[in-house]
Amino acid sequence: MTMGQLGTKLKQARLDQGMSLEQLNERTKIQKHHLEGIETGDYSSIPGGFYVRAFIKRYAQAVGLDGDALLREHNNELPEDEPVTAPVEHLTRRPEKKRSSSGPVAESMPKVLVALFIVFILLVIWYFYLLSTSSNDVQPEEESGGVEYEAQPEQQPEAQPEAAEEQEQAPAEEPEEQPEPEEPKAQLELESVTGETTTYTFIGPAERQLEFAANGESWLTVLNDDGTELLSLARVFEAGETEAVDVSEEASVFMRVGDYAMLSIELNGEKVPYEQQRKPQNIIIRFDDAE
Repeated sequence: MTMGQLGTKLKQARLDQGMSLEQLNERTKIQKHHLEGIETGDYSSIPGGFYVRAFIKRYAQAVGLDGDALLREHNNELPEDEPVTAPVEHLTRRPEKKRSSSGPVAESMPKVLVALFIVFILLVIWYFYLLSTSSNDVQPEEESGGVEYEAQPEQQPEAQPEAAEEQEQAPAEEPEEQPEPEEPKAQLELESVTGETTTYTFIGPAERQLEFAANGESWLTVLNDDGTELLSLARVFEAGETEAVDVSEEASVFMRVGDYAMLSIELNGEKVPYEQQRKPQNIIIRFDDAE
């Protein structure tokens, strides 16, 4: 078929429904100049073959046509898909990482507390022993000169350890009341930068939310491990628009960003940095729940 027949069918369907380009723009969230390019067969303003097909499919759905059937029928009129650098291994789970350095420290804390407690008890016993010994040394001098001192020095220290054991009982409960080591704070670690793809690892709570905010026009795709789009298909953001996506159930997410300078990304309130100044670029975040 000749060029332009796909755009002609879409335009005719729109006109049959009495729909203007402005109304179609509000329904599909596709910029008006992109819609005009689709109707005329000029796809130069649309960023890549993937988004040409996505926009055509959304246009067709909005005017009551079968987008998939149109794409198959007029495939020869469409530009080739732009390859997306998203290696399969980046979307698979990594082997379980070793625990952070705080793990061994947390495990050794009870042993350190027990050792300190034993030292403390020994010091208490030694203190009472010295105190009792000192009091026994003074008592013979206070007795009258001709009377033999009959009290045996060994008996007094024997009573003192019992008092020390009573003292031992109270602090013995203190280690149980010590607060447990704090859980590791959420952190986003840079894993690698390969080509146009930056990969991060997020260690934090199981409840996770991505938030996007635009200060200018930019397109964005967000996919999970299964390749399912988590945003509305091929979402184009305009200045001032925001959107949040719950990713608590996802093992990782793949994001392709059209213009990084116009779109900010936050994960649980923390900004996700752009390691590259590229248009477009990919960002992968893998999730590792903290225990």
